[in-house]
Amino acid sequence: MQTDTSPPTTQFDWQIYADATFAGLSLLIPIPLLDVAFEWFFRRRMARTIARLRGDGGRSLSPAVIQEINRDPDAWWQGCLMAPFKLFLLFLKRLSRKLLYFLTVKEATDQLNFYWHRAFLLDHMVQRGDLDSVETAVPALQAMHIILKTHATSPLVQLAAQILDNVSHVLRTIFRWLRRGREDEVVQTTRQTMAAHWLDFAAYFAAVAQQYDALVTAVPQTPDNQS
Repeated sequence: MQTDTSPPTTQFDWQIYADATFAGLSLLIPIPLLDVAFEWFFRRRMARTIARLRGDGGRSLSPAVIQEINRDPDAWWQGCLMAPFKLFLLFLKRLSRKLLYFLTVKEATDQLNFYWHRAFLLDHMVQRGDLDSVETAVPALQAMHIILKTHATSPLVQLAAQILDNVSHVLRTIFRWLRRGREDEVVQTTRQTMAAHWLDFAAYFAAVAQQYDALVTAVPQTPDNQS
């Protein structure tokens, strides 16, 4: 597939990473399953938001491509017959972690790391043109999932932990952001902290993009992703 081979964008842009950050912070919402709902919401709108910010007037992703992006190979809801049972187990898991807050913080740290990587890769994929069609999106997303699994621990974990040290009343913060687009002190501090440190990871992100570029060309073509 023909793609844009310009260098990846490693500068910090809050609009690119806002949804990813809120998806990670949603785990701190003290109500089991409401945290899952908000994480799911921000996760699903990441790609459209990023695409709108790139190119002249933004780039449009087809519904089929959006469906592929939001298809989670590890999703707990896969298998409709087992979904209620898995949902109940997830509720118990999240409830126990709310009671043991330090476990929730650890999971939120990992989720921030995960979603920041996902946002960076989606942005890189949009700019390369890998999400312009289903034929190119499928192998690109396969490459993305591989990278996300291999970067579960990264230098970004330290920044995520620093962010979480200054976070409180997440639910109120998210409601204000969604209803009015207003930044309270949590959003302001989070954005400023990320902006102050993001360039420290420029070389790291460039390496992640290089790994993706190499991997996406090596993903075997299957009947589902052949053009």
